[in-house]
This record gives sequence, structure tokens and C-alpha cells, in this order.
Amino acid sequence: MRRPLLALAACAAPAALFTAVACSSGNHAVAQQPDADATAAADATGGSDAGAEDAADELTVGTVCGPAPWVTLGIVVVALTLDDPDGAPLPGAQFSSPLCPTVVQFSDDAGNIQGQVSQNVAFYGRLQATNFIPELAPEEIFDASSTGHKIEMLPTLLEGILLPGFDASSQTAIVVAAQQTVSDAGACSALDGISFTVPNHPEAQVTYFSADTIPAPIPDGGATSTRGLAAVTGLATGQFVTLSGTKPGCNVLFQYQTLTGRVPLENGFVSLTAAYVTP
Repeated sequence: MRRPLLALAACAAPAALFTAVACSSGNHAVAQQPDADATAAADATGGSDAGAEDAADELTVGTVCGPAPWVTLGIVVVALTLDDPDGAPLPGAQFSSPLCPTVVQFSDDAGNIQGQVSQNVAFYGRLQATNFIPELAPEEIFDASSTGHKIEMLPTLLEGILLPGFDASSQTAIVVAAQQTVSDAGACSALDGISFTVPNHPEAQVTYFSADTIPAPIPDGGATSTRGLAAVTGLATGQFVTLSGTKPGCNVLFQYQTLTGRVPLENGFVSLTAAYVTP
């Protein structure tokens, strides 16, 4: 089963968006705060950019994070390119989490990353690889082990095509990939016609993408194409936000299965989330 972490090249219908491991909230429990009062992500983990640099000097490779009981989680990191849209295993990709800042894991030659995290504790993480767009996962809570899920990374050269004018060093972006929950629900199984907002954040700017092989921004678009893709920019770094979606006659869910519905924002990363359209 493919878990479309960035989902800009191909979409499927996974149970959850991100199951990479190495860290969990462990001893840093994540409070479920309202968006308007959300604590900065860096502050929530006791860190800042400077603190992250200091922590980077003390990174240790580990496969367990947080107190027992644990669940085992695993992914296969895959590199997508224009020449190889199906992708190939990507060794050396780094997974870490602000919630466990001194622990890191790297994908092996087959692209595998596997480890254990605390069961039923909210966590999110970062996935980075040289020459690929850094990805920031949404917040999830896992109650059972889950392994073997394919995570796709896109080359940085596509960033300027997909998000023209976006400056990752000083701005945030959320990529939203719509997913169907059933295949035979008519319009509620189609990924087009979905509109997104960020409640309590009028500054948010939503861009919708075409269904082309390389998705392009739709000028003045007000809803998704059949590709079901959108991006949200204009939001300040260091906070969690919750998105909302609408489609006539259907429900659009961001809190679904393991996903809490909250999306962390950090400069230097594209934040990722899924929107599930259902009858």
C-alpha cells in the first residue's frame, strides 16, 4: 500500500498519511490545543533553530523512542524523478522528530526505516534527503504496529514549478492530497470540487493544482481538480493548524483514522496532510 506523503506525482487511498519512525512524543506529550492558541512547534519541543543546530551535534541513531508500550512502524522511502515516476528506493534519507530531537534514523539501501514509538501518543516527524524536498508529517496517533508503507520524495527542482515564488527558508507551505474512502460513492468518490480553508486564519492562501502529469497551479481556482491537490501558504511558522474542507453533498475529513487533523508548520519544510472525501 502506498502512503502518499507528498502525493504530487501519484495518489492512492492509504489509511494514514505518514508512518515513518525513529521518534515519538515520548516524554514530550503533545497537548491538543485549539489552533488559535496553538503553541509554537519549536517552543513545544523546547527548541528553536539554534537549539536544533545544537541538538544536531548530539544526534544518535536509535530505533526506540518514548516509554513502553510501543508499536513498530516502518516505511520504504522512494525517490521520484521526472525520468522515473514510479521511483526507486532512496538510501540515506533522514527521519527525525522535533518531539525527540536527539534521535535520528536513516533509510538503508532498500529505502527501509523501521523502529518503535510509544503507543497511543501523538507524534509527527521530518523526512529529509539531499536534493529532495524536505517533508514534515502531520500529527498522528498509532495504536497498532504498521510497516512496509511506501513514502515518496520529490526532487527540489520541482519546488519552483509546484510552488512558484515560495521561499522555503522564510515561509511555510502545506500540501493537501485528497483521498477517497470508498470507490463507489459517485461524486463523493471523486477528488475534484473540494474547497479548503484554514479556520481562524484569514491570511491563509489556498492554491489548487491541475490534473496534469506535473500539476500546475490553477489561476483563480476555487476547488480541486480530479487530481485532488492543493497547497496552503501565508501561514506563520511555529504553530499547528487544522484545515477544513467542503464539497457539496459530501463530507471532507482531516481527522481520520490515525490522523489527529493537526498540521505542524516549520520554515524549511513542506507540511503534508490528507483530506478524506466520504459520503
